[in-house]
Amino acid sequence: MTEHYVPKILGFLCNWCCYTAADSAGVGRYQYPPNLRVIRIMCTGRLDPSFPLEGLASGADAVFVGGCHPGECHYQDGNYHALVSAALAHEAMARIGVSKERFLIDWASAAEGPNFVKIITRFTQQVAKLGPLGGSEGLEPTDLRAKLSLAAEAARHRKIRTGLINASREMMKGGDFSRATVAGLVAAKCDKALSELFI
Repeated sequence: MTEHYVPKILGFLCNWCCYTAADSAGVGRYQYPPNLRVIRIMCTGRLDPSFPLEGLASGADAVFVGGCHPGECHYQDGNYHALVSAALAHEAMARIGVSKERFLIDWASAAEGPNFVKIITRFTQQVAKLGPLGGSEGLEPTDLRAKLSLAAEAARHRKIRTGLINASREMMKGGDFSRATVAGLVAAKCDKALSELFI
């Protein structure tokens, strides 16, 4: 990796919180790395699990999803469901050999411009250490992006969507929103379908 490497990070930001935090950071003239290319979404709950995979397949070195703090979602529980989508994306990445550190979901309220700056700065530094997609994984980038594209297509499959719905229901019923628990639910509910769809 050369010192001229500049990571390309795709961001999906919640309209009500994280996007506003980014805006207030800009208005406040806080300095942070200019690597993030933002797509504004109304709620992180609208994040399709195929989006991060498609972002990586299309040229991004990493993907960031930012929303309201859990319990403060403008659509009640959208960000909890975003954790389920993120867990599936992480599971798919692991199965094809992509570092999970290339995808982050985190929270910043509208009033937390400085916190948003810290999150993005830390994530950008982390991605810079990983290098271009395929570098830290020891895999050829073109082949890796092709696998990511297939993974994005698989994430839209009906059997996997059914597994995600079941994982979300069980998560809401159990009330345990820890990332480890959510990842376990997704792995349990989607393992068979993932094993059928991923080579």
